[in-house]
Amino acid sequence: MQSSIDIVDQNVKTINTWLKDISAELDAISEEEAWARLKAVLQTLRDRITVNEAADFAAQLPILARGLFFEGWKPAETPHKWRDREQYLEAFEQTIDGDVDAEQTLKAVLKVLDRHLDSNELAEVKKMHPKEVWDLWPQ
Repeated sequence: MQSSIDIVDQNVKTINTWLKDISAELDAISEEEAWARLKAVLQTLRDRITVNEAADFAAQLPILARGLFFEGWKPAETPHKWRDREQYLEAFEQTIDGDVDAEQTLKAVLKVLDRHLDSNELAEVKKMHPKEVWDLWPQ
């Protein structure tokens, strides 16, 4: 049986791998910036899906990413009904500090999530988003 410390260590290794992958996808941004972008993408996804789907999706995330996902969540206010690309990208931009390319960031982080998570679960999350933004997900 794994000890609690082993589980924490494994989660730190996993999240560091994700951050390195995000950094590589986004022209070698810092790990701190990768963390901020991962958080923004996770929270934007969370706010557009149902409470039940959020719970299913979060169950696959490493513990540290799960904390990012749920931080500041108001389940009674979800899912938001952003109906078009502009509203969706605007919602994403409100979750992140600084001037970032929203589309580039979403594509990069979703690509990393697709690489590390169950693709069926990510497909369920995608279906809950407007078709206008489906091109942000990996093919």
